[in-house]
Amino acid sequence: MFRVLLCLSSFPEHLKEKLEEYMARFSKVRIVRTRKREGLIRTRLLGASMARGEVLTFLDSHCEVNVNWLPPLLDQIALNHKTIVCPMIDVIDHNHFGYEAQAGDAMRGAFDWEMYYKRIPIPPELQRADPSDPFE
Repeated sequence: MFRVLLCLSSFPEHLKEKLEEYMARFSKVRIVRTRKREGLIRTRLLGASMARGEVLTFLDSHCEVNVNWLPPLLDQIALNHKTIVCPMIDVIDHNHFGYEAQAGDAMRGAFDWEMYYKRIPIPPELQRADPSDPFE
């Protein structure tokens, strides 16, 4: 499994040579720099085009993963390579940094016409007995 860290070359000093030196310790990480700001989607597409693994995982800078977060997701992909997985994302309380489960049942993420991200319920006809099972 290789990881690609994408950086913009006009970032502050600590994200230039210092970052290159620090990341050199990790043989499975490559730093790829763009010549100009490309935006989230173009940058992810660039990373995907350079990836060498069989499965791509995108994590934003605000995401924090915990022990064994990936195996259940990979399990679903192993069962059907056309599956796209997304974990239930817990909330980290800003007062005490404790984990709190996402409110409600499993939901889908979607953008409305004003590009606001919303969580929308899974229609009853698509729900499974096990909420961790994939759905259309």
